[in-house]
Amino acid sequence: FGFNIAYIPKGPIGPDWKALWQELDINCKKNKTIFLKVEPDLWDTESSSIEPNMDDFKPNASAIQPRRTITIDLINDEQSILSSMKQKTRYNIRLAEKKGVKVYASDDIDTFHKLMLDTSARDKFGVHSKSYYQKIFDSLYDKGECVLLFAEHNNEPLAAIMVVAHGKRAWYFYGASSDSGRNLMPTYLLQWEAI
Repeated sequence: FGFNIAYIPKGPIGPDWKALWQELDINCKKNKTIFLKVEPDLWDTESSSIEPNMDDFKPNASAIQPRRTITIDLINDEQSILSSMKQKTRYNIRLAEKKGVKVYASDDIDTFHKLMLDTSARDKFGVHSKSYYQKIFDSLYDKGECVLLFAEHNNEPLAAIMVVAHGKRAWYFYGASSDSGRNLMPTYLLQWEAI
């Protein structure tokens, strides 16, 4: 009907949310936005000194992003990070390397979206349009805030993840995998290379 909805995943970030809400309000009105969903990157029980006055917001049980985020401090060396993982995880990373899985960066949103559709069909969840992922990539890549990584075997893309970064944090935001080659554990090596 000519109206829009808006969504802020894993944000907002930064210390001055008050000014942001005013800008968002202006922008939402200008773009006929009737609904804004906000999912701060906070644990359910976490309080924050930068949290805005949430009186204007209503909690919603249906989250789009996972409510919990596992964080890994990358200040540690690779061996320390690996040793903190389960033995089976380390085994699967080595298995993928041994079987010849390769990881590379790309801008191939077409293949990424096809993998997302495969994953969606297999795991029964919805995915965005290809143009949605393209817009994220295009708006963040040149700023060094997004990378699209693929795992392949014999030139066949088996899995992909879109990593979004801002400031001192990065998030594994979207991930997908093919039905073929799953026994090669490409997702393990892909996530390790992202780390």
